[in-house]
Amino acid sequence: MEQVAAARRRWLAAVSRNAAISMATGIAVVFAVCVARPEFWGWRLALWGALGGLFMYASCHFLDNAVGDRIRRRRLFPDKLVGIPLYFLGGVLGFVVTTVVLLALGLMPFRMSRRDLEVSLVFSGGVSIVVGLLFYSFQVLGDRLAASVERIKEQEFAEKELELARAIQSRLLPPPELEGEGYRISARNLAARFVAGDFYDVFRLSDGSLGVAVADVSGKGMGASLIMASAKAVLPLIAEGRGAAATLTELNRKLAGDLAPREFVALAYARFAPAAGDLELANAGLPDPYVLRSGEPARPLSVPGPRLPLGVRAEVAYESLAMTLCPGERVLLVTDGLPEAPTASGDPLGYEAFAELVPALGAESPGDMLDRLFALVREATRPALQDDWTALVLEARAAAGSS
Repeated sequence: MEQVAAARRRWLAAVSRNAAISMATGIAVVFAVCVARPEFWGWRLALWGALGGLFMYASCHFLDNAVGDRIRRRRLFPDKLVGIPLYFLGGVLGFVVTTVVLLALGLMPFRMSRRDLEVSLVFSGGVSIVVGLLFYSFQVLGDRLAASVERIKEQEFAEKELELARAIQSRLLPPPELEGEGYRISARNLAARFVAGDFYDVFRLSDGSLGVAVADVSGKGMGASLIMASAKAVLPLIAEGRGAAATLTELNRKLAGDLAPREFVALAYARFAPAAGDLELANAGLPDPYVLRSGEPARPLSVPGPRLPLGVRAEVAYESLAMTLCPGERVLLVTDGLPEAPTASGDPLGYEAFAELVPALGAESPGDMLDRLFALVREATRPALQDDWTALVLEARAAAGSS
């Protein structure tokens, strides 16, 4: 209701303004025409010009709304050309009505001959065309300006909503630095847009093991972030009491029934026992994780069995890879946004080049290592992110009291 009332007020203001301008134009025109005949000057001449301008505007406005809008909707002629004959007719009609009214009231400032009448009709029609086209142009510009303002408001509102969604999404992710008995974890998540389709998760299982996941949802933006939130919410529940391979098999079965065609989740999941350093790794469509050992280059961990992303096919029997991490050794999990980031030439960075950028295992913390890795990838690729970047480092640490 408020919007309707505001629109009505704007319409009345525009009509009142145009009517006042038409009256002032009418007065100026008649005095300009009679500039050489000062004997006609007076309030009757001003009344004739004012009423003429008002009646001309009213006639043109009525004809344009009653007839012109219907013709414009059919797209038969350019919008401005539609108004020309209507404005001419409205100007002539307004002049005739004004003259008849003033003659009836005995207020005409002078007696008009037939030639005066013919010239006045043509002149009033021409003036109405000029003024009518100006009013129409102003209206079009005003409508475009109002539409632009509305689009800007909608864009600002959408950006605020996206900023809020990004803040909520960030709060859904675990802290970027985690540390506990026998482990240390660091993670980084950079969104190509306001909200990311990538995510990572770290959760404790009832047997003391850690569940560690890095995932990449198909697509970007709000749709991908909603799928991300759904997958992240059910993963800890499904992982309870299951190994890494069984967890992905069951999660895939659930997501295949929930996701639409061409929606999927690429996810690498590791189950880590901090006390013993045992790691079980399963992979559904993400790049191979890397194991980092002192004195060795980054070595990819290729999990056997099918590697289809979750949700593509309902029944997939995933397999896992088991290994033991010694204190100080690390596992790096990444999404494909990092190794496939485009270089200056437009080609992807590549997995071999990315593996060479992975910092050698040293004394720096996992967080510092990730920051350096992201900086190296940025130097080797284009500045703007084309895809989300997510990476997580799991480091095995010696248990307290062990020698």
